[in-house]
Amino acid sequence: MVAGTPDIKAFFDTLNECVDCRFNDRFIKYADYLSIAKIEDTQIISGRPVSKNVDFLSDSVGQEFFEVTLGSADSVITVIRFTYKQFPPQQTAEQQEFIKIFRAAVSHMIAVHRLSGQCSYLYNNDIEFGMLNHNYLKNRLEDLFSNGTAIKYSIAFINIKDVNQLNRFFGSDFAGSAIKLFGAKLNEFPDEGRGEFAAHMGGDNFVVVITTSRLPELEHFISSVPVMITYGVDKFEHFFSCRAGITTIRSNHRFSGQVMGECSQALSYSKKNNIDIVYYTEELNEKNMNNTETLTRALNDHKFLIYYQPVISLEDKPCLHAAEALARWPLEGKIIAPQDFITLATDSGIVTKIDFYVLENVCKNIKSWQEQGIPLVPISINFSGRHLFNASVGTDILNIIDKYKVDHSLIGIEFSEPDFTQRVPVLQEVTHTLSEAGVLVTLDKFSTGQSTLTLLHDMEASYVKIDADRFDPEDAKGRIITNDMINLANLLGYKVICEGVKSQKQIDDLKMCGCNLFQSFYYDKPLSERFFVTRLQNPSYVSEDAIPAVEAEAAN
Repeated sequence: MVAGTPDIKAFFDTLNECVDCRFNDRFIKYADYLSIAKIEDTQIISGRPVSKNVDFLSDSVGQEFFEVTLGSADSVITVIRFTYKQFPPQQTAEQQEFIKIFRAAVSHMIAVHRLSGQCSYLYNNDIEFGMLNHNYLKNRLEDLFSNGTAIKYSIAFINIKDVNQLNRFFGSDFAGSAIKLFGAKLNEFPDEGRGEFAAHMGGDNFVVVITTSRLPELEHFISSVPVMITYGVDKFEHFFSCRAGITTIRSNHRFSGQVMGECSQALSYSKKNNIDIVYYTEELNEKNMNNTETLTRALNDHKFLIYYQPVISLEDKPCLHAAEALARWPLEGKIIAPQDFITLATDSGIVTKIDFYVLENVCKNIKSWQEQGIPLVPISINFSGRHLFNASVGTDILNIIDKYKVDHSLIGIEFSEPDFTQRVPVLQEVTHTLSEAGVLVTLDKFSTGQSTLTLLHDMEASYVKIDADRFDPEDAKGRIITNDMINLANLLGYKVICEGVKSQKQIDDLKMCGCNLFQSFYYDKPLSERFFVTRLQNPSYVSEDAIPAVEAEAAN
């Protein structure tokens, strides 16, 4: 609305679109008596005001006015004032009714206005972290490009180092809280007066948009960020160090995706080469683009191979229980394992396409094996935490399975705990969707600590995986922790798979703790399709079983 007396009829027409109220011509004749003078919105999030907007909608607030206040302590407080000329001293019943309805109509209008403001806030902010999010980052960068001011800034894509250690020793709840403390510190660094800001991109990833002249300050800041952490009754200071991929906006940049792509390339190079700060250069682009293009071309040309690592049951005699599908990339006469390309795949976003590629090929193979009468076992596919930014990923998975008419119980989906530290609500929804449909869900790389108890309680899954390397059979305390965790998981209906065992003693100890499922090179390396079909047809393991030397070499 512009300043001056508003169009009351248009105002009522707008209200008619928003609420179940209907106004007729009898109100129009009172237009001269009414004008909305002021609307004041104050957003209250978590008990504190985060924004305030005051609109004066008429030239004068007038001598006669009344106000309507809406909202709650943790919502949006809205005050609307409208002025009016007095009706004749003796108001008719119709005039009195009009004022009453007008008050109610304004209340409805403000409710709609308030909801719109809340949606906008939620769209642009990470409420849990109290920071801006990737939506705001994209839109703000586009604004900077459109108004010609982007060239003043540089962008740093920041990743906290060694978060997995916190996950491992203290649990994901503790690690998540520590990451929030880091985010709060980082959020204080940008100078809002210069148009700088920080955004949370998910998990342990952040972006800072900063004037280029302040880059040395930022480098120094992220090299050692102190946060005061509480663990139980203990308080201690922890220093976070970071790696960052940085690009300085240049005159040939045109849009946000371009600069963020450069930052991702620089960060990927940083991780791969263990260099904390990497600035994007054309030379770096040439190297990364060649790798990314090669990876993308291999995927598009269906060059990836699927290997299958068996899961062995020791409940009776050792036999094949299930398998995990693993992508292998044939390149220049070698078979490249995921650990050698997963960082590039994740940073470039290709990893989500690879996951669905593996799922689709597994479904094709299961269907083919079924038609040939080959005995089947459930096969699980790893899904990156990147998928948890898509709440419909569960439905997308089911669509692929149903496309090939595969029994849902023959497919498993694995989510790794470090990948979903900050995406637990989405994971809950996805695991519910898959479990309800009969798909087997596995929580991989399962930690010890309070987060484990929370996840066991909240998730819908069939399996949990633990790493034998985390538990020393000679360590009495370790045995107690392992025993209790396996027993608790079993009581809650989960099956426990232990991966990475290296000796018969480890196996015997873990069996005593209640674990009968193992995935380990001790029994079988990842097998190509041909050798895995042979294993399906011969599921029992006996001492003389051995993987052919050529295949073992290829699997490595």
